[in-house]
Amino acid sequence: MKKFNEVIYNKLLLQAEEARDQKLIKLAQALESALKEESSQDISEYSSDELHEDVYKDLWSAAANVIKYYNIESVDVVKVSQALEDITNVVIESVKNSIDIDSTIGPLEPKLPGESKWDDI
Repeated sequence: MKKFNEVIYNKLLLQAEEARDQKLIKLAQALESALKEESSQDISEYSSDELHEDVYKDLWSAAANVIKYYNIESVDVVKVSQALEDITNVVIESVKNSIDIDSTIGPLEPKLPGESKWDDI
């Protein structure tokens, strides 16, 4: 999973502190939990497929909480998986819209064969 770059990591950390000061405890705790990884200066590739896989895995953690909450003894994981795949797309698109991202291709997307990594410079 790609780590936050140092700039956004620090900004989110400050926003978590500000949320806590404003008594927005739920938001502060959620941000702090999301920031458990340290920032990274490295520039690496991160494909849209990897993004979808990471969000899908994170949603499985959320689904596990629901399953535990209801203390059920059996679950159809194929049905849950399909629901989570659908939600993955909704989450990604909703977050992209909320942070004003129009692009379909992220800047860390691996280059295509014949495409130079220097094309963007």
